[in-house]
Amino acid sequence: MSAPYQAPLAMMRLAIAQIARSARHPVAVEDADPILEAAGRFAQEVLSPLNRAGDAAPSRLTEHGVVTPQGFPEAYRRFCNDGWASICAPRELGGQALSNLLAAAVTEIWGGANLAFAMCPEAAVGAVEALEAHASTAIRERYLPLLVSGRWAAAMDLTEPQAGSDLSTLRTLAIPDGDEWRLSGRKIFISWGDHDLAENIVHLILARTPDAPPGLKGLSLFLVPKALPEAGGLAANDIQAVALEHKMGIRASPTCVMALGERTGARGWLIGDLHGGLSCLFTMMNRMRLGVGLHSTGLAERAWQLARSYAQERRQGRDAAGAQRPIIEHADVRRMLLTMKTLTHAARCLAYAAAAELDGARAGEGSRPHERERAARRAGLLTPLVKAWCSDIAVEVASLGVQVHGGAGYIEESEISQLYRDARIGPIFEGTNFIQAQDLLGRKVIRDHGAALEELLADMEDAVRRLRESPHRLPALAEPLLAELGLLRSAAKRLVAFDTSQPGRAACVAYPFLQWLGVLAGGWQWALSAEHALAASRSHPLAPELLLGARFYATHILPRARAHAVAVESPEVLTAAQPAYI
Repeated sequence: MSAPYQAPLAMMRLAIAQIARSARHPVAVEDADPILEAAGRFAQEVLSPLNRAGDAAPSRLTEHGVVTPQGFPEAYRRFCNDGWASICAPRELGGQALSNLLAAAVTEIWGGANLAFAMCPEAAVGAVEALEAHASTAIRERYLPLLVSGRWAAAMDLTEPQAGSDLSTLRTLAIPDGDEWRLSGRKIFISWGDHDLAENIVHLILARTPDAPPGLKGLSLFLVPKALPEAGGLAANDIQAVALEHKMGIRASPTCVMALGERTGARGWLIGDLHGGLSCLFTMMNRMRLGVGLHSTGLAERAWQLARSYAQERRQGRDAAGAQRPIIEHADVRRMLLTMKTLTHAARCLAYAAAAELDGARAGEGSRPHERERAARRAGLLTPLVKAWCSDIAVEVASLGVQVHGGAGYIEESEISQLYRDARIGPIFEGTNFIQAQDLLGRKVIRDHGAALEELLADMEDAVRRLRESPHRLPALAEPLLAELGLLRSAAKRLVAFDTSQPGRAACVAYPFLQWLGVLAGGWQWALSAEHALAASRSHPLAPELLLGARFYATHILPRARAHAVAVESPEVLTAAQPAYI
């Protein structure tokens, strides 16, 4: 039986301070310590013990609806009563208005302790943002306080049997009925589409109206509650879960097939403009994509914790005196553990950096419009990178965790095997990682002619030059990282220039381009960590650990950039790869 998850508070504090110090705008993190400590206790005492139990006895569908694993409803009630559901919501809605940076650290903790549970409240965070930005005053007043408190949960209903990532083929129909709409259709793969944690579930549903134009331009967003708020209580709406998916991982989270309008039509209300549903939805989607990156980072941290603990205890091989030694003393086990640790810290810092930019984009009085616009550009650029790169890291780190465990990691009794299965959903949902790569290169680099990317690269180069020019220096990281940043800048300029004449080129190189930028962004974050460690010298208890991590990243992770660069510079291999040849 493995020990419960423990929040890596020291590394989290360091990452928060690092991001706040390097941000171009003020970030409120004064209350970080008590909040992180309280979240860590809740995760360790309440959520982590439910993780294995929820995997072994997952949610199930009954004639009365979905029943979640034992302990989940009680944990959710305590989660809400302790105020965790409302930490980053506005005060006027009953929230605590904490910074996105601090909320990001808490989100990582939930993912590390129990990903299946963490997915439920995260959907409500995205729904609150979408309704705040696009809903009518009446909708906001009725639904937002209940969502912020956690009394009501939320779900996002996109996918249909014939429409996965390509939403242009959605068929769910919304017919006007006075001030309301009646929806009918079927949605699949709906995370937490039905459950017994909250008293109601607010579904945000993409649907097509009878007069809608074809394709994506004809989609509208509707709010469809599971239960209708009426005088005297809640009345059932015509929406229900009719099946649960039997998943590879995150088994405690009910992934539902939802049927709408099988009787009178599911009553719903339009959110935003008619046929403007996609832009409304992306307010929620982008928040949830950042959540995927943070949850994935938490999973990676947990995988490292389990692997390190096992490596300290498991004895294999003998030393010169003939005594058995723990496998952590074996060179390749140390390599795997350091790979896990350095990738996880890079992912953490990068995800926190994206969250801090959201704070800058939404800064109030005292901030300048151009600073908010710059922060919004940076947040837009980093969001697909965080979602894709951090979720890929979680899969790699969890796989290495299984390898460290050896045969013991390949059996169901081992928690590391669950983490590997759980982590594998990250690169798939909320838009596959290739979709993130297309967004990054096509919309965030090529469409604005590389302006946002150039701002990021300039900041990265400034940090690396400070490291290189400091009295202590760290040439193993600084020199190759500066060189790679220059090469990526040149490649991006060529991709922008090629776009109009070779439209297929971007699709062929989008994924390696994202990975290339991810490796360099991770190096940037390690440069910031190393700069702080070198300045602190022996006075900082983490200084030796950080310097080792920076050197390891330089020698074992940063060289991956060359492989991604070669793929970016060689798109003709894929353009010539006709399906018949594959």
